[in-house]
This record gives sequence, C-alpha cells and structure tokens, in this order.
Amino acid sequence: MKAKLDCIPCIFNQAFRAAQNATNDKSLIRKVLNEAGGKVKDIDLNLTPPEAALPIYRLIDKITGNSNPYGDIKKEHIRRALSLYPVMKKRVSLSKDPLKEAVKISIIGNAIDLGSTLNEIDIEKEFEDAEEKDFILRDFESFKQKLFREKEILYIADNAGETVFDRPLVELLSDMGKSVLYAVKEYPIINDATREDAELSGINTKIISTGSGIAGTVLQSCSEEFLNVFKRARFIISKGQGNYETLSNVPAPIFFLFKVKCKPISIDTRFPIGSMLLLKSSSYTD
Repeated sequence: MKAKLDCIPCIFNQAFRAAQNATNDKSLIRKVLNEAGGKVKDIDLNLTPPEAALPIYRLIDKITGNSNPYGDIKKEHIRRALSLYPVMKKRVSLSKDPLKEAVKISIIGNAIDLGSTLNEIDIEKEFEDAEEKDFILRDFESFKQKLFREKEILYIADNAGETVFDRPLVELLSDMGKSVLYAVKEYPIINDATREDAELSGINTKIISTGSGIAGTVLQSCSEEFLNVFKRARFIISKGQGNYETLSNVPAPIFFLFKVKCKPISIDTRFPIGSMLLLKSSSYTD
C-alpha cells in the first residue's frame, strides 16, 4: 500500500512524539522538528508509509543519539499487558470457540501502537471493552480451514505489549500441534517488538528476526534467512497496521490481524476507523 497525503502530517507528528521520548533537551527537539519539516516535503508517496517515515526516525536517532526512544514505554506496556494475561487465557479456555476468541484477543492488542496514536494508551480499558469492539473477522472461516491443513505457521509480530496479547493465540496454535515461528524486528523502531520484547512477554515458541529495523515488513530490507522462511511459508499471520501497509500487495498466503487506525487504511480496506479486522491477502486464493 502506498503512502497518502494524510501520511505526511502523521509522520511529522510521529517525529514530535518520538523526539519528546528520545530527549528532554528542548533545543534538540526543536532541531528535530526543524529538520523533519524540511524532509516531510520530500516524502515519496510511491513508498509504503513505514518506508516514507524511515528518514524521520533516522534523523531523530542522529540528532538525539537515542536509537530506542520508546524503550521504557515498551517495557511498561509489556508489564501492564502481562497483568491481564491470566484473564486472557481464561477467556479462551471458557469460550465456545477458543480459536476465534484467541484471534480477537490478539487483534485487541493492536491498539498498542505508538506510530498511529498518542503515547498514552489505556491497555486495560481496551481489553475490558473487548466485547463492544467492532470485530469484522471476514475471512475467519478461510483462516480456520487453512490452519487445519498446515503444520508450520509464520507469525509476524507487531508491537511490544501487543506481544502479550499474541500469546493466547500462539499457545493455542502450539497446543494444536502447529510449529510457530514468531518473527520480530532486529533493531528498535517506534514500539515494534524485538527479541528482547518477545522474550519479556513470555513468547514460548521459536523467535526469529526479520533482520530489519523498519516498521512493518519491508521485504527488501529483510535478511536472506527471513526471506527464505517467508518464501516457503504456506500460512502467514501478519499482525498490525504497519505490516498490512507493507505486505498487502505481496502475493503470499497472508492473514492480516489488525485495528484500523487512520483514514488511508480505512479507505484501502473499505472498513471504518476502529474496525478490528481479520482479512486475507487480496492476492491469495485457496
């Protein structure tokens, strides 16, 4: 999915929020804004939104010297999410459809997104209000049928904290005898999950790296090792809006689980902002 005009002010706002987390030095924050203002005018709308935003995050790292501005916030999100984990597991175990419940919980976790929202996220409220969410699991039956046929699953993670919400689904898949490869970022970018975040969240399956430090999954930036896994994968779960933005046009057996958080995504998916989606790739037929 290509970036839209709406992405330009969004990326500039991301620069301001990330700079504030990277440093308390107001002169450095101002410098970030001044230089980011010069860069956003040159944003290439032929790129995906994560690719378009990358020069801004590199600029923040260069000016502030902080390559992981959301590090402390990520740990706090994981801590808060872990406090809800026993309730998540109970909901799945008591559900008439454990797989569907685990999918819904995983999608709820996608609210923990510092690229698309403000720094303050009420994780507890997002979870408590789960039954009132606008779930549109359009391709759940296809998801379920494909799942029963496949042994190995590539699960592409999104954000730290959201990783805890992924656990009930990952663990259920493992209980079903599936081999789950949980893919995370090699380097910090926004609040995307790294190996450290996944391990801190209690992900108890094989964790692999995409080899990349770009939000979403930009295949050109990934390692050869990950690309080999991706190309042979017959069932891929892709979490989050950034992964949808970067993989929606890739011809692969991908099921996207995410929350619609902005107008461009709403237009692209044809679902309202706030929708909690399970969609299969438009290029995938089976």
